[in-house]
Amino acid sequence: MIRILVTFLLLVMALVASAMIFDDRGYVFVEFSGWVMEMNVFSMAIMFIVFFISLLLLSWAVKKTLLLASGSKNWLGSWGARKKHKAFNNGLFALAEQNYLEARKQLSIIEHDDFDGLNLLAAAQAELALNDPEKARQNWRLATTYDKAALAANQFLIADLLQQHKPGEALQLIEQLDDKQQNQPNVLRLWAQALGQAGKWQELQDKLKVWKKPLGSDYEMLMQQASKGSFAEIASKQGAAQLKQNWQSLPRATRKDPAQQAAYVQQLIDQGMHSDAEQALVEYQKAGPQPLLVPLFKQIKLPNPSASIKKLETWLKQDDMNIDLLATLGQLAFLAKDLELAEKALAKAIKLGNRQQDLLLMAQLKESQQQDHQALAFYKQSMAQQNG
Repeated sequence: MIRILVTFLLLVMALVASAMIFDDRGYVFVEFSGWVMEMNVFSMAIMFIVFFISLLLLSWAVKKTLLLASGSKNWLGSWGARKKHKAFNNGLFALAEQNYLEARKQLSIIEHDDFDGLNLLAAAQAELALNDPEKARQNWRLATTYDKAALAANQFLIADLLQQHKPGEALQLIEQLDDKQQNQPNVLRLWAQALGQAGKWQELQDKLKVWKKPLGSDYEMLMQQASKGSFAEIASKQGAAQLKQNWQSLPRATRKDPAQQAAYVQQLIDQGMHSDAEQALVEYQKAGPQPLLVPLFKQIKLPNPSASIKKLETWLKQDDMNIDLLATLGQLAFLAKDLELAEKALAKAIKLGNRQQDLLLMAQLKESQQQDHQALAFYKQSMAQQNG
């Protein structure tokens, strides 16, 4: 508009200057199809100026109208986007507040909109809470079509298959993932669980050796489970003697692995071979107590587990405030019917930690000594500890 006004003013100034310079205004005669127009040169110039400025104004008006129309369209689009984001936020808030019906309602509004699949993952959680697992699975499958949500959605689908005890289908789905997704720690844990459910113990053990670093602290627990399953399979099919023979045939590095050792000793105990289990526990802990092995002393049932008691007492001389060692010694002595030693160890453990499991064992010990009043007191104390 400013450019139009400037142009108009310049043309008018040029016309006025021309009128001041030239005295002769000239004469113009136009005839067309019986239509006659007479004017001087300056009148014609004014007419052309008005016509030219009118065209410029018309062009400006058309452009302005188009811009306004476009702006209206953008505004409508922005309004629609705001409405979708509001539904998304409301759905997440409702989900966090455990208002699952409202979460379902809000998230269904944006079911087919692009939120990188996060809306579908949230909707699946709402459906699970509303006991509609099939709808949750549909949402997870849709979420796998979004790059950012694919990994999480696949993890949910794999976990769901394992919950349904379908390890074969879970393994198939894992194998369809790319290398980067397969090497994620959460996927590796699910993979291990699937192999365990499928009874593929040897394959699981082989893979766990490769997965040790990404699994971190979960490695020992998973390796123990795998080894336990493998040893249990050998014992059930070939007997305890073959179990011992198989263990001795394993590589030395495997037999030095605490997780493998714990699984082997547990299987010996399960087979009733308590003397062999005790011998193994003492031998494997020459350097000091091993957290995976020490609890297994509590399951040893021998009339005179002297080697185990000696080992525990040696450790307690170096660390007489260790509650776990005291409780373990108390349990071992109780099973061996050495009630005096059991009471002494448990009393000190209770004094240091007052743990429920130690209180319950002390109650059983007092009950076996027919000290019912004291046994009842320890039972009450253990219940109070549980409620507290």
